[in-house]
Amino acid sequence: MEYLYFIMPQKRYSKYESKVFVFIMFPYQLALNLILFGTCFLSSWESFASAFVISSLYIFGVYSVFGLAAVQIKNKFSAPAQLFRRISVMLPFFYLMNVLTMLGIILVHRNFSLVACPVKEGIFWWALLYGCIMSTVITLVNEGLSNWESWKASLAENERLKNAYQRSKLLGLKGQLNPHFLFNCFNTLSGLIHEDEKKAEKFLEEMTKVHRYLLRSDEELLVPLADEIKFTESYLHLAQTRFGQAIDATIKVDMASCKKFLPPLSMQVILENIIYTNAISKNNPLTIYIKNEGGKLQVHHTIHEKAVAESLEIDEGLDNLLTKFRLLNAPQVTISEALGNRMFILPLLQKNNAYEMGETT
Repeated sequence: MEYLYFIMPQKRYSKYESKVFVFIMFPYQLALNLILFGTCFLSSWESFASAFVISSLYIFGVYSVFGLAAVQIKNKFSAPAQLFRRISVMLPFFYLMNVLTMLGIILVHRNFSLVACPVKEGIFWWALLYGCIMSTVITLVNEGLSNWESWKASLAENERLKNAYQRSKLLGLKGQLNPHFLFNCFNTLSGLIHEDEKKAEKFLEEMTKVHRYLLRSDEELLVPLADEIKFTESYLHLAQTRFGQAIDATIKVDMASCKKFLPPLSMQVILENIIYTNAISKNNPLTIYIKNEGGKLQVHHTIHEKAVAESLEIDEGLDNLLTKFRLLNAPQVTISEALGNRMFILPLLQKNNAYEMGETT
């Protein structure tokens, strides 16, 4: 009965502890008093009531200490994989506590004669054995209920993640088929055809690369950073052709980092967020600087925010990207601002790591 500390509700092992206490208290006390007094305490209602009440109050107080210890041990070994280690620490401590508990209750009854029946001689070891067995049983029951509670919460979280993943896929598809982006590309291409055929051919080539990547990349959970960088170069070529010197972009990413991975279309989301939420002009160019550092991809840009973004889906796309990293159980994207600059930091992932968004589909 070491978890009977619901008198301190802020520190519970699980929400089922009070139910365990109510369920186990009567049979526990009945068996304990039979061991201590034999059938003598059943000879009258007075003896039965006094033995039961006194033992209950004593055990309830003592075992509240057990509960506090259980919480501390669980906090120290809280991971699911530490279940057996947690139990192997708890049980020896509870067995030692049972020695003190049984000695104490026997001494109380012998010295104060609170019950008409005398405590049986030589009963300590039997009482201790019973206390240790019950401690083991109740420890396992509470562990089982706590793990069942965690399992139910995990199922609910899995269902939430399934819904989030489906929404993520839908938003990814919407991003691939952004009509605003298509319109801008075709409008720019139309102008180039009459002005400079070579630039028009180059623009059409890069536009083809961008749309080919958009149509195929979201089929995978992770894509190489090298592919995202190639997409970024093509995307920025389209943007710089459209805006001219109003966009100044630099990419410095080493070959080793290019072998790492990102969720597909990560850079599309970041670049769209930068371009569509900032005012762009030749007098005040938008500077974009992309580099890798410390196993992460950093995207810096100057801030010239518009009063109203061109697309209401830009923030939704960024939320979609954050969701993808969360579903992968990967380190999260961070965004910071300082001195007129914003920085997106995307953790670079290893494909052989246990990123298992697919399990939620």
